Amino acid sequence: MRILILVVSFLILGSNTQPVSANNPIITNMPNEVNNYIMTTGVANYVPVMILTAAEMKKEEGLKFGEFQIVLYGAAVQQFADKEEGQKLVNMAKEAGATIVLCEFALKHFGIERESLPEGIEYVHNAFKYDLNMKTKGFIVLSV
Repeated sequence: MRILILVVSFLILGSNTQPVSANNPIITNMPNEVNNYIMTTGVANYVPVMILTAAEMKKEEGLKFGEFQIVLYGAAVQQFADKEEGQKLVNMAKEAGATIVLCEFALKHFGIERESLPEGIEYVHNAFKYDLNMKTKGFIVLSV
């Protein structure tokens, strides 16, 4: 008799809860979740590979692909002082769905003025602090 009561209780209580699935209206009414990424480095030679990574992630994830920021600090910002070569990287990044972000501390350290840099670059005051702040906002952050 106890087993029968347990089975009936389980069936009654179990029927009041909905599993998390595609049929659950709470889940299906939510906006699509996207993945946002930041890759950060101080090594100039890594930038083209980071751009290729963004392109692959965009292709693989489709609608789940959100923002992809390539945040550069240290010596990596110097490659953008050559405006023509830097513009090629900015254009490649844009095609891949990525944004180039430069650290103002590094620019100042190397004596590079914003006016001398290519179009389409974004700036942050402190790359490390920015990365930490974006991690708290749900970005996936990878430093290389």
